[in-house]
Order: sequence, then C-alpha cells, then structure tokens
Amino acid sequence: MSSILEKMFGGGDAAPVRSEAATSGVEGSEGTPDLEALRRKAAKSGRRAAKPSSSDEKLQDAQTAAALDELFENENWEEISSMYFDIRYGLTGFDGFLLSEKQKRILGKSMGTCMRLLLAIDPKYVACIIFTLNFGAFVSEKEMKYKWYQASLAAERGAHNGPRT
Repeated sequence: MSSILEKMFGGGDAAPVRSEAATSGVEGSEGTPDLEALRRKAAKSGRRAAKPSSSDEKLQDAQTAAALDELFENENWEEISSMYFDIRYGLTGFDGFLLSEKQKRILGKSMGTCMRLLLAIDPKYVACIIFTLNFGAFVSEKEMKYKWYQASLAAERGAHNGPRT
C-alpha cells in the first residue's frame, strides 16, 4: 500500500528548500540549499527545464489512475472495514461477531466509495485514515495475543497447582 501512496502523493529525493530564511537573509542550517543560490546557478547554466509533453502527462495520469484503481479495489477495504467485528470476535470468542462474505463485500465497497470521496475533497485525509486504521489493527492484534497469552499462563498455573485438599 505504501507504493500506492507514494505514486499518489509523490515521494522521492527532492532536496529540502528553506522557506522564509532564504528571502529574509537569515542563515539556514548546514546542508540546506539556499534557494537564491540555486536560482542563480540555474540561470547561469542557460538551460531551461524541459516542459513535459502532453504524452508524458497522459502517461503520468494513466499511472496515477491505475494506482488509484488498485488502491480502491474492494478487497483492500474489506479487511479494514470489518476490523471492529474481527476484534470483537477475538476478544469475546462469540461467533455472532463474524461477518459473512457478503457483509464484508458490502462494507468494503461502501468504504472504498467513502475513500474516493475523501480523495476528491483532500487526499491527505485518505492517507491519515489508512494509517490510523492499520495502526489500530496492529495494536488490536497485539493486545488480543497478549490477552490470550495471559489466559494460557493462568490456565497453566491452575493446572500445575491441582485441586486443593
């Protein structure tokens, strides 16, 4: 999923640029390029940045669309949207919390639609939600395993002690 997010939001090795420090005369930290020095260097080179051709733009748009289609496949959202029910089943052992495949599909499709709408509003929301849900899933899984571990230790202690006479 991280590769999809990188395709959507960019990423790469762009050099950090100082913001107001470059124009206000305040010295920046070492290793931070001076924006004005970079501009002068670019102007001296006499080269202009090549404007991407329309075919390059179309290719990039097609790659972005493909990445979004992959991100919004229903199965990507089925597990996330059913997480609450899986956690409740894990904590209680009650089969009533298990979802049918149809219920998972319905939740996955509707959550994927919600994410597409959030993407249209502001893509940062989608990234925050994905992180939060994944983090919650990992925390829940670890907490359930710890609970099961404690229960097994308690059961072992009870079995070793035997009945009291």
